[in-house]
Amino acid sequence: MYIFIGKCTHRYAVPGTLLVRRMISSSEVATALRPFYFAVHPDLFGRYPQQRQVNEDSLKLLSAHLESLLTQKRILPSTPRALPFYIRASNAPQDRGTFNLIKVPLERTVDAKLVLRRILESCNLPTGYVDKMPATKPSSTATSSSGSPYEEGFQQQQQHQSFYYKKRSEYNFGKEEEEADDSGPFEKEFDLFQFRIKKVRENETLKKWLRKHVVTATVRTKAVQELQEEVEKLREDVTKRLGLREIIYDCGWNVEHFRGCLKSLEKLAELHPGALDGLKDRTVVFAAFTGVSLEGNVMLFTGDVQRNWLELIKTIDKHDSYLRKLPAYEFALSQVLRNIRIGRRKFMPKAQAMAYASHLRKITTALLDYLGKSKFPKSWPTDLSKFELVVESEAGPLMVSPTGQLIVPATCPGSLLVDFLTNHLEEALEKQSSYDRQKHIERDLHARCVAQFRLLSLTKDDSVTPDRMIECLEKLLAQGGLAGGGQLELADLNLTITTYYSVLTDGTVCIPWDWKQ
Repeated sequence: MYIFIGKCTHRYAVPGTLLVRRMISSSEVATALRPFYFAVHPDLFGRYPQQRQVNEDSLKLLSAHLESLLTQKRILPSTPRALPFYIRASNAPQDRGTFNLIKVPLERTVDAKLVLRRILESCNLPTGYVDKMPATKPSSTATSSSGSPYEEGFQQQQQHQSFYYKKRSEYNFGKEEEEADDSGPFEKEFDLFQFRIKKVRENETLKKWLRKHVVTATVRTKAVQELQEEVEKLREDVTKRLGLREIIYDCGWNVEHFRGCLKSLEKLAELHPGALDGLKDRTVVFAAFTGVSLEGNVMLFTGDVQRNWLELIKTIDKHDSYLRKLPAYEFALSQVLRNIRIGRRKFMPKAQAMAYASHLRKITTALLDYLGKSKFPKSWPTDLSKFELVVESEAGPLMVSPTGQLIVPATCPGSLLVDFLTNHLEEALEKQSSYDRQKHIERDLHARCVAQFRLLSLTKDDSVTPDRMIECLEKLLAQGGLAGGGQLELADLNLTITTYYSVLTDGTVCIPWDWKQ
């Protein structure tokens, strides 16, 4: 007998059984989630970098999860149970800049239809299209388990592709497909919106964009300077009063929010004199969580109430005890992996010392379990000290970073980790060597750009790798050196190299690294 899978003509011979299954296609998933993408797309948050980054990171994880469901019919070990997304509170002008943080659940099932429905329901979006999808039902009592011939057939049928990072044209932008007849006004409006964004990006040049927005950036920069001076004075006063080493603002919000955080900390010291003695000689960081970071800094979540800040400060010794254990945990992991260096990403998400200690224990235990049953490959060098391993959270990636670091999630099984290292050690060395060369070039270009354009500051997003930054800065210097009025208007501005055009509320100018001349 033969197994017929969906509309595909592939046939898989399995004696004595018959299974008919209709798979959900990638185009159906894209159509079903079109309203969701419209609500959370990072391009809609150009002026709000924190919300934009959260949505972009979550979309990457969602894309990997959906791809695994369709291509492999399995749930990735690194997939979290829920993903955070920011959506606008409303479209009213008075609510502009106000967002709601929602948790989109990822059902622990290979039923893609159920997963899609839960995603839409969490955002109060219509599920009519998903409800019309045919259910996946086997026609016989024959069942298959993971790794069986049935699942191999399913894997071969689907193409490996990412739903979020596909080219925009594949999402029916400006084209009519079979599903277009059933598309409602909302879906057509979304198609038109995306098509316009694409056209603007294609036609916009840096000089043209600056001419339209440089005045706005200059006005906002000057307007916020007086406020910044006030905030700096307040920062100095609070630092001195509490005996702090330093106060850092690492939240992504504007300077007004920083002032509010400083006043809250000042008020807490007034209400509870003596209770903040544990902060002496410490660095306080206003960040996205409350705890103690891997560097020993006291992190205070800007959205927490003062009571939570106070509770952390009172129990700071408990967090410090975990911090003191980290070198031993990192040394143990290094010894298991043949003296590999245990590092941390320069721009890795801030983590608590308690959580990081747990991550190190998990990955070390997984490797010891592996060594209890097998051995490291013979192709491995006897010493791995040339390589650097970074252990991140359960939802972290499994990848080689642009700097050559080997990034692994804490829940990575030992066999999968060993296989990953075996296949990527050479790539890691190549990227290390390339980064060592490029970082010096980037620093030189950075200094030249600041001087030539008389910038107040020049920064970049974490997503901009050294090679992209070098390409961008070389183009800037070449454009700025043109005769006949070719100089770009960037004097006395804060410039950030990223992936989009925007002028932030504090006047910071954001331009994409691949801007057009």
